[in-house]
Amino acid sequence: MPEQRTLLLLAGVLLASALAPLGSTSIAVAMPQIAQFMEMDPGTTTQLLVGGYLLISVIGQAPAGKLGDIIGYQKALYIGLSVFMLGSLLAYLIRSIEVLLVSRMMMAAASAMIVPNASAMLRTQLPESMLPFAYGIFGATMGAAAAVGPLLGGALTQFFDWPAIFLINVPWALLALALIVTTSKPQTEKSKGRLDLRSTLLLAFAIAALQLGFIGDALDLRFLVPGLILLCGFVWLQLRVDEPVFDPRFFKRPAYLAAGFTTSLGNFTMYALLFQLPIFFVDMRQVAEIEIASALSAMTLCMMLGGPMSAAVGKLIGIRYTAVLAASMNLIGLYLYSDLAAALVPIDIILPMALMGFAIGMSGPVVQAAGMLAIEKERAGMAAGGLSTMRYFGGAIGISVLSLQLSSESTTTLEQHMSVIPYYAGALITVFFCGISIADLK
Repeated sequence: MPEQRTLLLLAGVLLASALAPLGSTSIAVAMPQIAQFMEMDPGTTTQLLVGGYLLISVIGQAPAGKLGDIIGYQKALYIGLSVFMLGSLLAYLIRSIEVLLVSRMMMAAASAMIVPNASAMLRTQLPESMLPFAYGIFGATMGAAAAVGPLLGGALTQFFDWPAIFLINVPWALLALALIVTTSKPQTEKSKGRLDLRSTLLLAFAIAALQLGFIGDALDLRFLVPGLILLCGFVWLQLRVDEPVFDPRFFKRPAYLAAGFTTSLGNFTMYALLFQLPIFFVDMRQVAEIEIASALSAMTLCMMLGGPMSAAVGKLIGIRYTAVLAASMNLIGLYLYSDLAAALVPIDIILPMALMGFAIGMSGPVVQAAGMLAIEKERAGMAAGGLSTMRYFGGAIGISVLSLQLSSESTTTLEQHMSVIPYYAGALITVFFCGISIADLK
């Protein structure tokens, strides 16, 4: 049984990491009210406040992880939580579109600082034997926070008006900060490197171009091609500089490569499913949004169960077979999910959603723990930043692919919803082979 200090530290890190996905989804329900208050159309408001938040979050992950290696993960986490609180207070106290944009940019940059350094703290502060369990809870918390965000935001908007969505972040972040400050061990070993701004800007332009290429009703090669070229240029540069923002050589280690793809493709599937189900049941079955929460809750709750189970099963049968078992369960769940035509009410889809949620929760932790253990402790921030970038980018691309497949001038059709399933299958089959690729680890 872990000691009390370890459990309280884990609780603080989980509370901190949950702020990032909550910041991206809790605002969703309040967008019509915010747009009306700001006298802007909802589409433009959403692009500015949600799209901009996600873009800055994705771009900032790797540089923030590298910065944690330089200044220390605790200090980086303290900075992230403090800036997140300040941005939230600004949004609550000063209600103008200019201040709201600035506050959202601050929150996005802070979330990028929080996630990789929270992950790195788990790697450096917890016993190695506890890491699969910790990363299981970590991944499940991120997924659950993203799913619960709209429900929490909707309740706060209904009872207290939309600024309460930002105010709730302050006591949340203060509690996380207090737990981490009082339970974490001082970090004595720090790298004396520096953050390469040239590489950071190159990565930012590459990710921005790639994301823009997925916006709209068709792939936009005007952005995708330059984005891929810039990304290749970033990799080339990282192999030649003394202080890379992210070291591509990490992917030569099978465990880290498997962790990256498992994290990215798991998020690809999870985020797309979370957004597809409400659209399907509203358009095809005329079901009220609140009734759909049961299916989404089944997925996220089972993710939270699958995370801790990952550690126990990993000890019993090993990392490789745990990952393969979880991927197989995920594919079975997808097979059951593929019979969308028979899903008349949300309860009809609860079993496959629960199975897929449990499998996603179980597949990531042992592989992510193995991936982080494959990298030296003093480079844990850079390693965590790479995995966080892949996590966020996978989710963003999942939503983009879903939007491309469901783009329609009117309501979506069953054929459109069925057309997304092969993408899920391709992602989960890749996760299956990632599990096999770490056969050298026990």
